[in-house]
Amino acid sequence: MNVKNKNMNAIPPDELRLITRAAWLYYMQGMTQNEIAEELLLSRVKVTRLISRAKSLGMVEIRVIQPPGFFVGQEQELMKRYQLKDVVITLDVSSPDGLRRVLARAAAEWLVPRLHQEMVVGFSMGRTLAMLPEMIRPMAPTGATFIEVMGASDSLNSGFSSYTVIGRMAEICGGQARLLDVPTFVSSQSIRDLILEEEQIAKRFDMARNCEVLVTSVGTVDKDALMHKIGYLTDEVLEQLQREGAVGDLLGQFFDAKGKTIPTPLDGRVMALQLNDLKNIPYSVLVSGGAEKVPAIRAALEGKYVNVLITDVKTAESLLQ
Repeated sequence: MNVKNKNMNAIPPDELRLITRAAWLYYMQGMTQNEIAEELLLSRVKVTRLISRAKSLGMVEIRVIQPPGFFVGQEQELMKRYQLKDVVITLDVSSPDGLRRVLARAAAEWLVPRLHQEMVVGFSMGRTLAMLPEMIRPMAPTGATFIEVMGASDSLNSGFSSYTVIGRMAEICGGQARLLDVPTFVSSQSIRDLILEEEQIAKRFDMARNCEVLVTSVGTVDKDALMHKIGYLTDEVLEQLQREGAVGDLLGQFFDAKGKTIPTPLDGRVMALQLNDLKNIPYSVLVSGGAEKVPAIRAALEGKYVNVLITDVKTAESLLQ
């Protein structure tokens, strides 16, 4: 063990030899601390201190070799950088549809072990999330309840029906589906307020607001945005949002690069949980990736709207730069 450390000069040679020997037996020979104590005729507490001191002196270097396709180091960096509860990084896929499938599979694998009886899982709309039902395969019925957190879109332009996504999730997972039974947008805030006064609708929103896990995606502010393709976001509003610095949206609510909300003509008309509601959900999971989504993902993380991220490795690298 060839180590140079000026702090070692002050340690008597016999003590330094003991530190080295304890570390060697522990890390190189794989002996337990009890076995080392017997070998060196020391107490277990003394052995623990010797090993700890070897680490502090820089005599021990530990490396973990990640298997191909695993990115634990980057996951831990992202968790620390953005104060997240969990991060899952997948391999990068070049095609948009292929990337959505990979992300949906990763989201399913993250979700399945956590499903349990009485659990409520909230779902927003999104092209990636629409693929989740075909990826999720629990080993047994879960009894979980799946609920929309945003009014339903059944537009043919969206490529999916959010009613169908929730229903399929409940069927596959042996649970229940709870629909909000409201449109994504209404014509005015006064109509929105009246709808929210209906007892059944109010109860459904309370259930969504108190879900244990919320799975969502993030939208961009360009013509490829799902809300633009569906027809909710006109070219005029899109250009206005771009001028005002909007980089993305969650649940139809837009924000700038720092995650600060930006007023839009859609405010007060969207039938969805509010962004601040997301901060109170135990696991608010963002499933999104791709170069075009990086500014929106980063902004959502900066705004603390989500605390779990599932993304691809290239996006993760961009978020860490």
